[in-house]
Amino acid sequence: MSNQTAMATNTTKSNFGTKGWLMIVFAGLMFYFYSGFCTDGLNIIVINFAMSNHLEVPQVLAITTPAAWFGIIGSIFWAVFADKKSLRLTLLVTSVIGGISFMLYSFVHTITGFFIITSLVNFMGMGFTFTVANSLMAKWFPIKKGLALGWATMGQNMASATFIPLFLLIMHKLSLGGSFVIWGIILMVVGILGWFIIRDTPEELGCAPDNGQFTKEEIEANFREIQDYKSPWTPVKLIANKQTWLIGLGYGIYILVTVALVSQLIPRLMASGWPIEKATAMMSVAAVLGLFGSYGTGWMDQKIGTKITSVLYGVWYLIALVLCAIPNPSDMILYASIFFTGVGIGGIGNLFPSMAATVFGRYDFIRSMAVLNPITGVVRSFAFVIIAVGMVRLGGYSGAYGIIAALDIIGIFLVSRIDDACIGKH
Repeated sequence: MSNQTAMATNTTKSNFGTKGWLMIVFAGLMFYFYSGFCTDGLNIIVINFAMSNHLEVPQVLAITTPAAWFGIIGSIFWAVFADKKSLRLTLLVTSVIGGISFMLYSFVHTITGFFIITSLVNFMGMGFTFTVANSLMAKWFPIKKGLALGWATMGQNMASATFIPLFLLIMHKLSLGGSFVIWGIILMVVGILGWFIIRDTPEELGCAPDNGQFTKEEIEANFREIQDYKSPWTPVKLIANKQTWLIGLGYGIYILVTVALVSQLIPRLMASGWPIEKATAMMSVAAVLGLFGSYGTGWMDQKIGTKITSVLYGVWYLIALVLCAIPNPSDMILYASIFFTGVGIGGIGNLFPSMAATVFGRYDFIRSMAVLNPITGVVRSFAFVIIAVGMVRLGGYSGAYGIIAALDIIGIFLVSRIDDACIGKH
C-alpha cells in the first residue's frame, strides 16, 4: 500500500468543520464562475453576442480558442503571484478584475473587442479557480483533499445545469448587457466577501488541517513553519522532474477527453437523430450525473487512493468513448454514453489537483501548479483539432472518438506510472 493510500484510510467522512466548509463553499463558487464565464457559458455568450452585434457566429466562436490560451499564461502568473503574496489577495484581484472584464462584454461590439474581453476573463479565471480554489483545498485538507475537492468541484457541475438558464432569465428580464453586468457584479461581491472570510491556511484561523485535533501550541508552530518555509521547487527543477511530466501529460489527456466528450455531446446526439430539444436537455442530465461523479470520485480518492482512482477513471472514460464511437447507435447506446460521460465529467476537476497535492505536498502545491497547469492546458488545447481531423478524415464521430480512445489509453498508462510518494513537503 502506498503512503498516500495509507493516509486515505478512514478519511471518507465529510467532517470538515464549520470554517473548513466555508472554504469548500468558496472554492465551489469559484468553480461555478469559471465554468459559467469561461466554458459552459460560452454556448450562449458567443451566440447572443454575435446576434446582438450582427456578427457571424463561427467567426466569434473561432477566436474563443486563442483567447483561452491566455488562461494558460494566467495559470503561470497567478501561481507565482499567490506564492509570493497570498491566496486571499489573488482571489480579490482576480475576482474584481474578472467581474469588471465580464461586465465589459456589454460595451464592446466587435470581434476584436470580444477577443480582448474573453482573454481577460480566461486570464483572471485561472487565478480565482485553478490557483485559489485548488490551493485552498490542498492547504486546508492535505489528507482529505480528495473528498474536499469532490464537494468543491460540484460547483462546475451546478454551473452546467443552472448558469445558462439563469443568464438567459436575466437577459430576457433586462437585456444581454444587463446579464453581463449582473453576473460581473456577483463575481466581484463574492470575491470581496472572500477577502474577509477565507484564509490561506487553517492555522490562520486557529484551526488544524483536515479539522484535526491539534493543541494551540501545535497550530501556532505549524503557522510559524508555513511562514518561514521557502520552497526548493524552482520551475527548472519541476520541469526536470519525471513526475511533473507524468502528471501533466496523463491528466492533460484526461482533460482533453473531457473537453471532447462535453463539447460534442449535443451535436453528436443530434447527428444520431435526436431533436435539438432532447439533445440539449441531456446536457443538464449529464451535469446532474456529474454531481454524483464528483462526490463519488472524491470518496474513492480517499478510500483507495488518488492513483488507483485515476486509473479506474481513465477506464471509465474509455467505456464512454467506445460507446460514443459506435456507428448508428441505438437509443440505448446513446443513453449509456450520456451516463458514462455525465458521471465522468464530475471527476477530473478533483483528481488532477489531488494528485499534484499528493506528490508535491501541502507546502509545494502552488509551485507545482505553475508548471503543471500550463502542461495540461497545452494538451487540452488539441481537443478540437483532433475532433476536426477525425470528423473529416476518419468518417465522423466514430473516427474522432476512436483517436481520443487511443489517447485515453496512453493517459491511463502515464497515470499508472506516477509514483505517488510525496516528494515535496507535506
